Amino acid sequence: MSESNTKRTQSKVFGEVAELYHAVRPDYPDGLYNWMIETSSVNRHDLLLDIGCGTGKSSAPFLRRGFTVLGVEPDSMMARVALRELGDLNTFSIEQLPLDELRTIPSQASLVYAGQSWHWMNPETRFESVASLLNPDGWLCVFWNRPEQTQQSFDTEMDALYDELAPSFNAGSSKIRLPGLKAAIAADSPKDEFDLSGLFEPVHTYEESWEKVMSSDEHVQSLMTQSDHRMLPEESRIELFSRVQELIDNDGGSYKQRFTTHAYAARLSV
Repeated sequence: MSESNTKRTQSKVFGEVAELYHAVRPDYPDGLYNWMIETSSVNRHDLLLDIGCGTGKSSAPFLRRGFTVLGVEPDSMMARVALRELGDLNTFSIEQLPLDELRTIPSQASLVYAGQSWHWMNPETRFESVASLLNPDGWLCVFWNRPEQTQQSFDTEMDALYDELAPSFNAGSSKIRLPGLKAAIAADSPKDEFDLSGLFEPVHTYEESWEKVMSSDEHVQSLMTQSDHRMLPEESRIELFSRVQELIDNDGGSYKQRFTTHAYAARLSV
């Protein structure tokens, strides 16, 4: 069925490109996992819950460290990739449903975490849903790999290209178009969202910056997994991606992009 014949929900377009998402979305730095383990004091006997686990990218490092993880993922295609990648490990399982519909788990979780997914959860119920799944000393941690604004020699031409084909992308103050900009949706920052929930102790934060050389192929493939780009009409999207790749190719074929991994964690207070 073509895109014009079916209603598409932005939060549910990632499964259309699940394989590509798994291949091109960047991993999280090891330091993030060391920080989460140290901050929450979880051990290998505890249950960890990965909500919006996608293709399992945020769970794999915990599994390699010997932890037991239950993934929660509503999209069947994303869940299928996660099971293929991690299902051979008897310490990983997955529930294919939204967080709001998760009623029971094998035991109360000591750590619930969400990598690149917290902003897609229902803002009216997500904190309460997590609180109901945590043990009394349990922690919630949400984190994102976020691209930083960096000056590139092709910026002026890129802005003009988006003005022509996708002007809504130039409407805001930021001209970053790679995945990872969405975070807070109900307050000014994820920290404020924790505070407003009234369910958690003061928030601990973590940041780590790193760089990646992006080829024109990697840039366009990343855009293919970004929900705002996926919501463009198909013909416009195809033309945009082709011309973006041509523009970067004509400017040397690659560039250096800076990312910052941001994490926010807090212990249940109720």
